Amino acid sequence: MRSAVTATRALSCGALAALAALAAHAAPASASRTAASAEKRPNVVLIVTDDQAVQTLRPDTMPSLVDLIAARGTSFTDAIVTTPLCCPSRASMLTGQYGHNNGVLKNDYNQLKDKRNVLPTWLGRAGYRTIHVGKFLNVYRKAPGPESKPAPGWDVWQTLKEPNTYYDYDLSINGRKVNYGTSDDDYLTDVLSRRAARLVRRSAARKRPFYLQLDEWAPHASPGRGTGPCGSGADPVPGPADESLFTQEPLPHPPSFDEQDVGDKPSFVQDKPPLDVSAVEREYRCGLASLRAVDRGIEKVFQALKSSGELDDTVIIFASDNGYLYGEHGLRYKLLPYEEALRVPLMISLPAGLRGGVERIPEIAEPVANIDLAPTILELAGAEPCRRAKRCRVMDGRSLMPLLHGEDEDWPHDRALVVEFTGQHQGFSSCSYRGIRTPGEAYVEHTSVPEFDTGGCEPTLEVEHYDLGSDPFQLDNLYPALPATPEAGEQQLLADRLATLRSCTGIAGRDPRRPNRAHCE
Repeated sequence: MRSAVTATRALSCGALAALAALAAHAAPASASRTAASAEKRPNVVLIVTDDQAVQTLRPDTMPSLVDLIAARGTSFTDAIVTTPLCCPSRASMLTGQYGHNNGVLKNDYNQLKDKRNVLPTWLGRAGYRTIHVGKFLNVYRKAPGPESKPAPGWDVWQTLKEPNTYYDYDLSINGRKVNYGTSDDDYLTDVLSRRAARLVRRSAARKRPFYLQLDEWAPHASPGRGTGPCGSGADPVPGPADESLFTQEPLPHPPSFDEQDVGDKPSFVQDKPPLDVSAVEREYRCGLASLRAVDRGIEKVFQALKSSGELDDTVIIFASDNGYLYGEHGLRYKLLPYEEALRVPLMISLPAGLRGGVERIPEIAEPVANIDLAPTILELAGAEPCRRAKRCRVMDGRSLMPLLHGEDEDWPHDRALVVEFTGQHQGFSSCSYRGIRTPGEAYVEHTSVPEFDTGGCEPTLEVEHYDLGSDPFQLDNLYPALPATPEAGEQQLLADRLATLRSCTGIAGRDPRRPNRAHCE
């Protein structure tokens, strides 16, 4: 089954998997943190798109990413996010923790526990200059204090203020509000790219290594101004030069597209209205077009690194905060723990000087997640997840450096990653779920579902179980299995594994075990 899953996933990754030409490496995992402390520590650039489905990363949508990053680095072909929603996913990137530990299980920054004990703070303690450009966690505007004030840990703060739009928006520039209007030069993605490239050049003149996080708004749909075929006000908005791109692009129709037989799906999927195919098609096309400006921004940052002499000392990471459903199972959104929403593009490009002489690997198919980014960055930086001495977070993710070195013998190949959400339903979605996702299985327990008559949620237990090897499009819910069958036993094992992991914390061999709580996998 494992080989079948790997083959299916590699195929579904399309250009992302096929065009990743090389895998770059840092020092061996056992010594990398010591080496990073003793030698020049690398700069780190993390670029995150918003709502980017895996299949939208193609040579014609993002040629610079393919040529400059994928061809120099490693593509992770089985990368997921643990809560497929903007704020929880980005909180996991900042903390290396599941939402059940950092507190963020819906789109609300104020749920984040210990807000000053996060990745930029840890990197700052290790001597890094920390730079944020673009979108931040949702509802940061309601955090205590002035809404333009930089979030804890950031030395440079050039951040989009809510509501997020492609035109007519405000940026907080180190606490000072700057307004952008509706001219072509004000297009958000281009503005963020220019600022990020400028900050790379300025940071190169300093002696400190830097961490730059560029959080894009594209290809997220926007209520703001749109023109041409993307002018409905509910679609992604391409850049001025890109509005005519992909206007005839066919919407993908996988076997799960507009699935009609949903009697085995949860009640809220069964109750969904008919799919508006034309609206989904328009959103898909506009999203593809909006990625072209993101791609040009990646080239700008890359060239700024190169011209300033920093490229050979910089690790570049590219990811999305979640995937997206473009009509699969008759749905148009994210949030739900289906493969299209969970799976994301993830690439890491390390310069030759950090490979440690290890042969490069173009693709890695091991199960990884957004919770693994912070541990990886900390290992590269020689930093610790501590705000100050004895005030440390226990991360749930693993550093990806062993995989980048081909040292996968200790990696849990059947790793179960927790998927979870708790909040009010948004459209035809779950109100609360917990599940586990392995390379071969998806098992989810919906514990609260929408009550559409009242607009609230009601407690329940609705379960989904899919064999991802034989059913990668999740058409046949195997739950409930017939009693006293091997399938029933397998489902019980999955339920027990979820019961163990749903409150897990830390990693065995790295972190002490807390009473009555299991280690994560």
